[in-house]
Amino acid sequence: MEGELGQLYQRWSETLTQALAHLEAYIDFSEDDNVEEEVLCRVDGTVRALEREVGAHLRDGRRGELLRGGVRAVIAGPPNVGKSSLLNLL
Repeated sequence: MEGELGQLYQRWSETLTQALAHLEAYIDFSEDDNVEEEVLCRVDGTVRALEREVGAHLRDGRRGELLRGGVRAVIAGPPNVGKSSLLNLL
């Protein structure tokens, strides 16, 4: 994952992380004047654009192969930290 695809996936990950951070800030601080209502529109636009980009990537036969075929991952950690919950959610 160090090549072009790795960089693409890393960018997608950063985009989603940033969108999640904005959404959580809106939820946590929506009563304050520090977070504007436009945050939801920007997050929605960002996520929808990313969804289109991932869809286009999956339709490209060669480039979407890893996403279609899946990725092997290990969920490891101490007992009772939510590994099973995470797996069930996925």
